[in-house]
Amino acid sequence: MLEAKFIASGSSFEEALKFSCKLTAKLYLGEEGFKRSNTIDIYCDNLKQAENLEQLLWEIPKEVLLPHQLAHKQDSVEPIRIGYPGTKFSNKSSSLINISPDMPISLDDYETYYQLVIMDGAELRKKAAVTWSECKKAGLKPEFIDQI
Repeated sequence: MLEAKFIASGSSFEEALKFSCKLTAKLYLGEEGFKRSNTIDIYCDNLKQAENLEQLLWEIPKEVLLPHQLAHKQDSVEPIRIGYPGTKFSNKSSSLINISPDMPISLDDYETYYQLVIMDGAELRKKAAVTWSECKKAGLKPEFIDQI
C-alpha cells in the first residue's frame, strides 16, 4: 500500500528546495531510517523551481553525487527526475517528493509519497492541510514527520 509522509521542510520554497536535496540523498542511499529508493521523482511547483532544484542537486549535499535530470528530457535514464506542471514522468518510481503544496494528480506509480510542508504559517501551510485531507479521502493514512 502507498505510504504518505508529510515532512516539515522550512518556511519558504527556497528552504524546501534545499531540504528536498537532503531528503533525496537519504532516500537514494537508504540512510537514517528511510527506505532506499532506486528511482525518485521530484515534483516542483513550476519550471523555475525545477531548474533551481536541478542546479542545487549538484551542490547539496556536498558529499554525495546524485544522478538527476529534468523530466522533460525524454532521453533521460537518470534515477532522479525533476518535474513541474505540464511534464509527465514516463516510468514508475519508488518515491515521489512533492514540493508543490497541492495534491499530485496521480500517485499510482509510487510506493512512497513524500509531501513537503512549508511551514510559513499562512497560505502554503493551509494548502498542505488541504492535501492531507485529500490523502485521507483517497484512503491513505498520512503520517506527519516534524524533523529529519
